[in-house]
Amino acid sequence: MFQAFLEMPTLLKFITAHALVCFIFFLAVVIPGMPIIVNGEVMESAELWSRGLGLPTAAVGLAMPAVGLLILKRWQYSRQLYTLILVSVLVAPYLVWQQLVLALFEVVLSCAIISYLFINKKARAYFGS
Repeated sequence: MFQAFLEMPTLLKFITAHALVCFIFFLAVVIPGMPIIVNGEVMESAELWSRGLGLPTAAVGLAMPAVGLLILKRWQYSRQLYTLILVSVLVAPYLVWQQLVLALFEVVLSCAIISYLFINKKARAYFGS
């Protein structure tokens, strides 16, 4: 897998590393005393669970690293899965919270990342498509 990481284009390395590092979210939910910042507020695991953010945070903390590993393994559907998780993490919460300006920003950001994954020749070559 390390060799696959070295063969990636630079931006794809960043995307993959970011996905893998998201495991910290899972740790923050299950390890007491490990704080993370949510909407500018420092929260620990007990507070995340009491506010109903424990399960979604744990899900992101497991799903993103899993898709990062699939990207490293060059699974043929890893880009599609990454796209699904990215949009559900970046866009959906702002739509639920009715923060349309932030949702629009996240849509633009998501579209840029998704375009890179599917249109960039180096990224497509990495996945063999």
